[in-house]
Amino acid sequence: MDHIYIRECEPTHTTAPLSADAVRHIAALRLRDGEQVKVLNGRGLIARCTVQRQEGVLSLVVTDTLMIPKPPSLTLVMSVLDNRDRYEFALEKATELGITRFIPLLAERSQHHRVNHDRLVAKAIAALTQCGVAWLPDILPAVGVDRVDWSETIIMGDDQGAPPNTADLTGDVCVVVGPEGDFSDREKSLLTNDLRTKRWAIGRNRLRAETAAIALIANVVSVR
Repeated sequence: MDHIYIRECEPTHTTAPLSADAVRHIAALRLRDGEQVKVLNGRGLIARCTVQRQEGVLSLVVTDTLMIPKPPSLTLVMSVLDNRDRYEFALEKATELGITRFIPLLAERSQHHRVNHDRLVAKAIAALTQCGVAWLPDILPAVGVDRVDWSETIIMGDDQGAPPNTADLTGDVCVVVGPEGDFSDREKSLLTNDLRTKRWAIGRNRLRAETAAIALIANVVSVR
């Protein structure tokens, strides 16, 4: 069954409110009268709806609803990449895996320091509608290492680190991924000397930033 993102939809609604974007999405899906679609509001609601048209007026009639509890806090803090497609790919896959926050990181060795916040939100919404995730991650403004709102546990990829371990995951979790040129010595010192930081070794090969992000998130989800 296809999914449509309508942030304004609430559990009490008998029909889903339709924006121009939602109408265009329904048209693109070629949904006919009587067919069903799931509406997601990005805040836990999954509403099963039936498509109806009366005198040319389209409506989505809610037939049943389900509220999904918010998953445990999982943040991806990822350095901005020079390649926008690779960066957005990492966000999309992390959204599918269930992150609750995404923080673009302006590392000292980042080759690119500008991000389009609205575009990142759109990419997260696209991932949500594709796979049916009930919760849209919060996309926060880009910040430097010193200004990140870190969680109780920080997971950092390191080939000299330990294997992923559920005992490392205390409370809210942040996964941090540095730039292609690695963190500066100052940034490394800040992270490695932080008692909240756990260093995990993921595989035998050196990973590109987006691969490392996906691998670390997937391991957190699997061992949590």
